Amino acid sequence: MIRDISSGKLMIVSDLHGNGYDFRQVLKTYQQLKKKGKADYLVFLGDLIHAYPGKQKDESLEMIEELMDLKANQPDSDVICLLGNHEFVHIYHIPLAKGPLEFTSWFEYRIQKCREVVIQFFMNMPMMLRTKGGVLINHTGASNRYGADEKFDLDYLKNFNHGDEFTKHIENIKKYDPQIGSEFMHTEKGDYLWDILMNGNEKQYKEEYDVMVSQILDLLSEDRKENPLQTLVAGHIGVDYGAEMVGEKQLRICSSAGCLRDLEKKILLISADKEYSDSEALLNRCFDLF
Repeated sequence: MIRDISSGKLMIVSDLHGNGYDFRQVLKTYQQLKKKGKADYLVFLGDLIHAYPGKQKDESLEMIEELMDLKANQPDSDVICLLGNHEFVHIYHIPLAKGPLEFTSWFEYRIQKCREVVIQFFMNMPMMLRTKGGVLINHTGASNRYGADEKFDLDYLKNFNHGDEFTKHIENIKKYDPQIGSEFMHTEKGDYLWDILMNGNEKQYKEEYDVMVSQILDLLSEDRKENPLQTLVAGHIGVDYGAEMVGEKQLRICSSAGCLRDLEKKILLISADKEYSDSEALLNRCFDLF
């Protein structure tokens, strides 16, 4: 579930969280850039769904339906949607809460009649994207688990699928059952995926996080030693002003939820075949969404 892109220009956005207004602006901006020859792919870094209560109308399902109409993640599509932790929990029937906020039940209620189609769409989302120029793109960033477990090596990540030894989530794909999520979280795979998709980056690991960024870049470069990954782009955590450098090698992009206001929301424009040696070089490629 790692996708490689060798050419073309990427417009990258993250963490829309059911905000239909921002989603429509993203599509509009992408079409404008595409007509001008400034973008060839639209990349969503995950967390398309689950609006925060009181912020705006939750259009999560409508956004997913439109992305399916656009044939996102299919070989002939220019739209790529990476897996975020908010999509992940629905695949495995895991209730998700943050403090007093509970995210899972409303979306599950809305997809009752089309759950299998929506979950299959989530299951087809790549976990990561690698560019020829050496940029690794994912939702969450780094973790202390990348490179630390012999079982979960590069081959595991490249060949990852949601239907291996634990299959209850697929056998019961038409109906949400939190008991399945509870059982999954007690598996080795569940423990690993939770750690790599739910961690708090430098806010959790502090100064050790810079080492973890280097570790994930090294791990994902093992099959391309002559052209190693140099930088990491992720979302996952809110950014007041839309983009920030996390050490020398990671850029965090925020295009919707997590920004102070609309005028701070950012997009990232990079070329797949170009090298970006550090996070500052990537920060210079960030532009306003509005």
